Amino acid sequence: MTTDRNDSRKYESLWSLGSVMEFLDPSSVNSPYLNSTPKRNSYLEKARLKLKKLDVVASKSVPSKQKIYEDIKSKLSQRVKDVDNSLDTIFFKNSTSLEKAFYPFTLLNLFLIGYIMGKFPDWFHVYYTGLLGLFMPIRFYTYYKANNHYFLADLCYFVNLLCLLYIWVWPNSTSLYHSCFALTFGSLSFAVITWRNSLIIHSIDKITSCFIHLMPPCTMFIIQHSLTSEFRKQRFPAAYYSASMPYQIKYNIYWTSFYYLIWQSSYHYFITVREAKKIKTGQRMTSFQYLTTHNFKDLWIMKLPSPLPLIIFTFAQYLYQLTTMSLCYIWFPHKKAASLFLIFIFLCAAHNGATYYIDYYGKKFNKEMDKLRLEVDNLQQQLSIRDLDSPNISRSVSPSLISSISSVVSDDTRSSAV
Repeated sequence: MTTDRNDSRKYESLWSLGSVMEFLDPSSVNSPYLNSTPKRNSYLEKARLKLKKLDVVASKSVPSKQKIYEDIKSKLSQRVKDVDNSLDTIFFKNSTSLEKAFYPFTLLNLFLIGYIMGKFPDWFHVYYTGLLGLFMPIRFYTYYKANNHYFLADLCYFVNLLCLLYIWVWPNSTSLYHSCFALTFGSLSFAVITWRNSLIIHSIDKITSCFIHLMPPCTMFIIQHSLTSEFRKQRFPAAYYSASMPYQIKYNIYWTSFYYLIWQSSYHYFITVREAKKIKTGQRMTSFQYLTTHNFKDLWIMKLPSPLPLIIFTFAQYLYQLTTMSLCYIWFPHKKAASLFLIFIFLCAAHNGATYYIDYYGKKFNKEMDKLRLEVDNLQQQLSIRDLDSPNISRSVSPSLISSISSVVSDDTRSSAV
């Protein structure tokens, strides 16, 4: 009896296990009892095969790191090209629209500069920094497109950088403050005269050049002469303590020469030496190359052997810098003298701009009038030949009308010349 019960329990357990296996995998179980040799689950085998296939597909579909890098690089390059095309259209292909928009901007900017200098001098250095952040990217793009970006390594840009470092990084540095004042009232201000910076209101290139040379001395003038003692002590300590001390020209020559040496050595290493091939082949233009090929190309110094003209130019530039900064013992302690000097520099830039407008557009008008006069003369000759060939044919244009037109053209030409 006990044996029968054990057999029945064994049978029930086997049946239940067999039913479960049959439910999971009917093909693996042929009877309600379990076979002695278990078969492999086909569903699990199919799942394994599918997983292997998915792994193969995933390994093929997932790109490598190199491919991802190339895709990102191609997308970024395409975006850069799109931006470059739009900027090229604005600054080069459709420059007339930009000049029309820039003309009122320049007039508004001139008004705001004078207004902030008189009403809110505490904020003038902020306005100078904002305009520098606006103009410099445009200058870099336009110069880079024209292969003139080596001009951005000149002394005037280095002095603007020194001014920013003094204003926002080291306002406690007395040596940096004196060097910024000497360089801005020296080399930068007199560069308006020597390089003929022109206040051409519609030209973003000319206005940027004027800004780079005129705004730093204006900023140093405000810091030295127009700020209150309390604000100067809090915001520009070096200027506050320097105001109560006499101007030491030896001290300023020493520190200004030190900063000048930093710029000159960096310039010759990164530009003159490392990029010598591009400069000699004409791929890049520098200030020295421009002067030697335009203004001083016939000078006897240019006929000397190769290193000597550059060495003479470097020392001449340093002497020019020392000579111009030596006048700062007048501008530094005396507000009226410094303000009159800035007015004189601004009038020089305005005079250069007026000369450009009168000469350029006056010559252009004279050329158009000369062209019109030639056309009238040709018309007169054709009519005279036509009268000789067929005197009985009536003329479509009377000679009196042609003579009156020619007299008007000649009178306009004389008035424009005067």
